[in-house]
Amino acid sequence: MGDYNKYIYIPSINQRESEQKAVIIYQSQFTDELVQRWISFAGIRPTSQITYTKALKQLFKYFRENQIVNPTRDDLLDWKAQLSEKLKPSSLQLYLVAAKLFFRFLEQEGIYRNISDNIKGTKLDHEHKKEALTIKQCKDILSVINIFTDKGLRDRAIIALMMTAGLRTIEVVRANIEDIHNFGEHTYLSVQGKGHDEKAAKIMIASQVYEFIKEYLDTRSNRNVREPLFVSTSRRNFNQRLETQTISRLVKSVMRDVGIAHSLRHTAATQALLNGVSLTQVQQILRHSNINTTLIYSHHLERLKNKGEQIVADAIFD
Repeated sequence: MGDYNKYIYIPSINQRESEQKAVIIYQSQFTDELVQRWISFAGIRPTSQITYTKALKQLFKYFRENQIVNPTRDDLLDWKAQLSEKLKPSSLQLYLVAAKLFFRFLEQEGIYRNISDNIKGTKLDHEHKKEALTIKQCKDILSVINIFTDKGLRDRAIIALMMTAGLRTIEVVRANIEDIHNFGEHTYLSVQGKGHDEKAAKIMIASQVYEFIKEYLDTRSNRNVREPLFVSTSRRNFNQRLETQTISRLVKSVMRDVGIAHSLRHTAATQALLNGVSLTQVQQILRHSNINTTLIYSHHLERLKNKGEQIVADAIFD
């Protein structure tokens, strides 16, 4: 077989199974050219490109390590089984989606047959999984941030915004200074939500959070409205737009300092419901297209308030 790690062997779809000849494609060409061609063809969003490319690299690695020359449906099922032992169901689902879309593209382009047909995805549990912060925990988190530095003022503004308005990490990254608007006595932020191309959604910035943002922006000299709302303070990429990984790390770091690991987005939803905000209003805050997604939070709270087990125990043991 020769230097197998250097090649992927793909038979032509246009030939009969018994007559198929191996088409040799260099691995670098497979990952960098063919995958990029698929991404361009399918119009995959930048935020999904990284995940899909990572998934396909894992698939190609599996083929190489197992010396699979002509992948079959069974090979794909074995890969799925192997991944199921390492990945969460939600991550496994993304990997399978990438593989299914890729092989569908290969068949459409006459490069390879679609071996992913009728391979079922994972069964995801859509129940509420992540925990929300209590009011005390919210205060504890904000109190451990060192606000006597530019970075600290930035981090406080980011966490307070996510904590109260339920912003996703990518929505924080995409925000620019010019996206802040005043309407009457309220301040709003135009948000480019998940799966959207424009900043069409608007979330209200609480007055206290707006003060945090203003304090942070005052540390940035010669800024203009077209700049990112939050920028890096590190030497390597000073004043550049933050990356999603950076925001995730800073949130986890602050939570670790107070010994907790919960979700700021879930905190915004849960605390809103606990303090009398209607389900429809919470749907608007989180920008859920389907209210059933918002209902997950409501059902979770109802379950926590359900003392049925204790009532049964009291009846039995009293």
